[in-house]
Amino acid sequence: MRKSNSELKTAFVSESGTELKNNDYFAYVEYDDYACYVLASGITDFESSEAAKEAVENLIMSFEEHPSMDRGTLMNYLRDTNQRLINSSHVRRQKASVLMLVTDYEKYRYATAGNVRLRAYRKGRIVSVSTDMSLAEDEIKRGKSQTPLDRHEERHNLYAYLGKKDSFKPYISKIEKLDDGDIIALYSKGLWEHVDGQEIDEVFSDASDNPQESVDFLEDMLLSRQPADLKSYTLVAIFVNKVFRDPERERKRRLYLKIALIVFIVLLVLAIIIYIFHRWRESKIQKLEESIAHTNDYIAAENYKRAQTSAKEASELAHDLDRDEDEEEMKKSLQMLDNIVQADDFFNAGNYDSAYDEYIKAQKYVHGNSANVKSYIQRRLDFIESHMDMNQFMALGDKFFQEGNFDEAEGMYRKAGEKAATLHDKDGRQKSMEALENVYSKRAELRKDANQKLDDKKKTAMSDAMKKGDDLLAAGDLEGAQKAYLDARNLSDDPADRTQINAALGKVSEEKEKKKLEESTTDEDRKKQFEEATKLEVQGDTSYNAGDYLSAQMYYMTAIEKFEELSESIKVQAIQGKFAVARLKALESQGTKIEAEDTEVQARTFYAEQNYEAARTAATKAKDLYTKLGMKSKIEEMDILLTQIATDEMISGNVK
Repeated sequence: MRKSNSELKTAFVSESGTELKNNDYFAYVEYDDYACYVLASGITDFESSEAAKEAVENLIMSFEEHPSMDRGTLMNYLRDTNQRLINSSHVRRQKASVLMLVTDYEKYRYATAGNVRLRAYRKGRIVSVSTDMSLAEDEIKRGKSQTPLDRHEERHNLYAYLGKKDSFKPYISKIEKLDDGDIIALYSKGLWEHVDGQEIDEVFSDASDNPQESVDFLEDMLLSRQPADLKSYTLVAIFVNKVFRDPERERKRRLYLKIALIVFIVLLVLAIIIYIFHRWRESKIQKLEESIAHTNDYIAAENYKRAQTSAKEASELAHDLDRDEDEEEMKKSLQMLDNIVQADDFFNAGNYDSAYDEYIKAQKYVHGNSANVKSYIQRRLDFIESHMDMNQFMALGDKFFQEGNFDEAEGMYRKAGEKAATLHDKDGRQKSMEALENVYSKRAELRKDANQKLDDKKKTAMSDAMKKGDDLLAAGDLEGAQKAYLDARNLSDDPADRTQINAALGKVSEEKEKKKLEESTTDEDRKKQFEEATKLEVQGDTSYNAGDYLSAQMYYMTAIEKFEELSESIKVQAIQGKFAVARLKALESQGTKIEAEDTEVQARTFYAEQNYEAARTAATKAKDLYTKLGMKSKIEEMDILLTQIATDEMISGNVK
């Protein structure tokens, strides 16, 4: 039907030139729906080759079995033919350049491998030219050579041709439309080596509707030049005098327009629905993101009740949006927040056992990067554990007190008091202080009775020790005399007696020093010991100046022992005075510490009640007291509390 309603005229010439045998081959077939034109040119260094004929015959046969203009189908034609040439039984390898043109009488497409060429014309002007698949073509395109292609020494150095064993990559053109009066010319190297493209264009620009005239004219032009080395040449001219026009095209076009309109309306409705759904979903997503952000902000500010409300809202939104990851994340956060809120309620009610269990449950759901939540829960757990420890210490102290083991009882009560101070528990601290007073009172009563009985014995023992010391000193036993005097000092509580004993110890020290000099003891060792003792005294001074009176007492006590070993009684007495002052200062700082701790308790109580102004005032005062005491860790805690107060105050203002 298509062929009978179109007019394609084909004329060709194919000769051997100066070669003994024509190595070109051309054939074509025209069917009702498709036509196929194939021109191949053998590539050989010998007299003749059957490659072009075999290639054309196989391509025509393949087309007859399955006529098509499909790119993949044309590629399969060429690959099958290429493999057939490779597998050919000829002694010499079969190789050929080829160009295959396929048309449905409305459009055309060509496939090429090698340097057989195609030129297409419309209204006398060239509209399409094939490209050689040669090294010469590539060098000219890249600007590496200015030599005309038809004269280039690499014009026959092909990278694609039939019979290539590996990397066979032919070129398949896009589909081009045909119009009445179009001309398509196919020609081999025997022609284009001696007749350039411009001359060919001039012949076809003035052509009539008879292709044979143009073919004959170009052949005469070629032969008139009498080239010495004329290869086999072939020229094919296809004149498209009339193309096929589909009578149903207008009806189909209207049908396609109707279908397109219906599709457009359907797509428009779908687009509107999708847009509305998208806007709804975007609004939900925005709310979800805001709820997640609020949840994180409240968690960061340790406002867990509000975080719980935001997390519930976020979880529901994530469920509606099928955001499984967000929903799972919010469920974990919500579980954690539920446990924390429940634990806080128990904690504030003083039900520490239940609060402890809920805080432990909450820990399981804390995310790895929620350091502030971990810190909050750990602080509460530490508080509860300390509170439990405080009660246990008090119970143990009572037990030891009943058994009369007042030293152990005192130790337990002191630990309970330390825990109460850490917890800022006034009642607990008061109970521990009262218990300690009972221990001291009981111990004082027992000591009074015991001291009364031991007074006479101690005086007698002291006198004996002094006499023994005098005797040993007179005898030259300095170590024995020093030990006896020290025993006497330990037995004496009377300042006058202790002054006498210290004087005796001074004599011993003087005698020891003399003896050391007599025994040639090196001054270097004594100097080193003296420097160590002096260093300890300096460390004590440093701690004292820094307000660390407990450390100062420790350094002073150690320095006293060192100087006593060196018999430096004057230094001993001087450092003993420093020790007494440090001890007094420690007692004074204890009062400041208690005041600071009480003020901190007030600040945290006001904060829990959301009385932010009072909480900020109390926290600032507590920070000043801790600064006075030089307690860096407590100063940092007050800074954190002040930050939390400011954050919650800001959030509270935003929410309201």
